[in-house]
Amino acid sequence: SSLIYTSGTTGNPKGVELTHHNWTFELDMAQTIMKFEQGELYVSWLPGAHVFGQLIDNHYWVRRAMHMHIVDSPLNTVDYAKEVQPHLFISVPRIYEKIYSNLTAAIESKAILKIGLKIPGLSSVFKSKLKAAAGFSNVRFAISGAAPINPDILSLFQNLGIPLFEGYGMTENTAGASMNYIGYNRIGSVGTAFPGTELKIAEDGEVLIKGQHVMKGYYKNEKATAETIIDEWLHTGDVGKIDADGYLFITGRKKEIYVSSSGKNIAPLVIEETMKSIPIISQCFLVGDARKYCTALFTLDVGAILRDKIGLDSNDIPKDPALQIAMLKDNGHALSDYTESDDIKSEIQDQVNMLNEKFSNPEQLKKFSILPRDLTIDDGELTPTLKIRRKQINENWSDIIDSMYSE
Repeated sequence: SSLIYTSGTTGNPKGVELTHHNWTFELDMAQTIMKFEQGELYVSWLPGAHVFGQLIDNHYWVRRAMHMHIVDSPLNTVDYAKEVQPHLFISVPRIYEKIYSNLTAAIESKAILKIGLKIPGLSSVFKSKLKAAAGFSNVRFAISGAAPINPDILSLFQNLGIPLFEGYGMTENTAGASMNYIGYNRIGSVGTAFPGTELKIAEDGEVLIKGQHVMKGYYKNEKATAETIIDEWLHTGDVGKIDADGYLFITGRKKEIYVSSSGKNIAPLVIEETMKSIPIISQCFLVGDARKYCTALFTLDVGAILRDKIGLDSNDIPKDPALQIAMLKDNGHALSDYTESDDIKSEIQDQVNMLNEKFSNPEQLKKFSILPRDLTIDDGELTPTLKIRRKQINENWSDIIDSMYSE
């Protein structure tokens, strides 16, 4: 039915062959968890080359006769949601991180909001206003997938009455394998197995999936297919655990597990997502594979600078990074005023010190560097769904990385 190439974050892209039956089975499973009616609204922004984009945009909305609104750019997703107020919203963590940053800034800066959210009766009024401002007044199901999401984001959204849930799957199993949902939700996990799906953990910690949504194979690549599907079990390349209640927790990618020079295994994803909770941080890239200690590359969130340092209203800040830089310049500043600032570095260091306490000594950041720009798709550092490409980032910023280990 379709041929979708993987994003190639850890190697060369491979063509995933998905059959009509794969799609039908996945759609039947999805329908048991989320039910939408004719005419309900959906905002679409995921690329057509993404399996989740194809699942919803090519199939699910047609089956349920939903009204799909196509976003012209990922940068405008939230603006479309504010206008459309959809019933179904699907995104990757990067979009929710931006919304979370604006919500928390609004709550912290306005005493009436901060206090009002704690007063019974009054809190429902403020929650409704915040939901509408984010574009989620009507949302009955919001999904985060494709990469780990900070649990604090899930907690805030759900406390505001926004049903945001984390799920898990991959191109090779036609998008979804597990999902949290109303009544069956454990924050920090990626949910329990879909109906008709089996999950288990291999001896080395790898997550294995079995079900009728597992791909036919990799296009013209029998070797890779044989290495990935063994005795009908899809070897995901992800490392995780399943608790006593069947909730799956993903701790990292096998190929992305760092081994320090002292032999300590370090999973970068959790550390990176934790550090990205610092409001001024846009991206965090952990360094530490075959190194004696962990360091990080940070990029700054220009929107957060305009909001928190310049004092502009978040509603007046453009989503386009180039326009944000231009607005910064119009206000008499260059991005380098912040990326090279000792005060900003000291501010970030204080927050890193606090967050380091969540990790063991080998996992803690001993140093960090602030890059002069954000990571981009055009420079090969991000996939179309905004996941980081480790190999390319290591190559692009090798001099800065090496400088953190030169002493």
